[in-house]
Amino acid sequence: MESVYVLGLDRTLDADARVERLVFEHQEKLARYVRRFVPQSDAALDIVQDVFLSAYTMLRSDPARPLSAGWLYKSATNHAISFLRKSKRRGETFGLEAAAAAFAPAERSDASLDLQAALAALGREQLECVMLTTYAGYSSQEAALILGISADAVRQRVCRAMRAMRKALEDPRRA
Repeated sequence: MESVYVLGLDRTLDADARVERLVFEHQEKLARYVRRFVPQSDAALDIVQDVFLSAYTMLRSDPARPLSAGWLYKSATNHAISFLRKSKRRGETFGLEAAAAAFAPAERSDASLDLQAALAALGREQLECVMLTTYAGYSSQEAALILGISADAVRQRVCRAMRAMRKALEDPRRA
């Protein structure tokens, strides 16, 4: 039977000592691993510190819990992906009305104008959900937190908005 390498095997040590040992043994390797995802050195080191903080928090709540190397690297991967998602969304923010009309004004194609008209026909609640999830890249859960509604309500509003936009774009009277 294959044994699993467990980090900080000596569970008689307190959480501080176990995490200190983890940092000493794995900080450099983990930082190199995270830099594969996040090329900015400072951001990668912040992510590594967040991973060790998570380990510390977990060991404080359950001192007998073993930590595998797989957990450490999976946690680093998840933190790096979250960082990349957040950094993708950062940038200039503007109102929803401006976002709906943010398509390049030089684009005067029929398709662009039809899409702008379909967006303008949506109600404010549907437009908010569409713009947050589709345009700004937030997940349904994140959009729900921003809007103060449930994630199911966000998904439902997006679905209804897409259905209404599809109908408006396919309507032969618009041609």
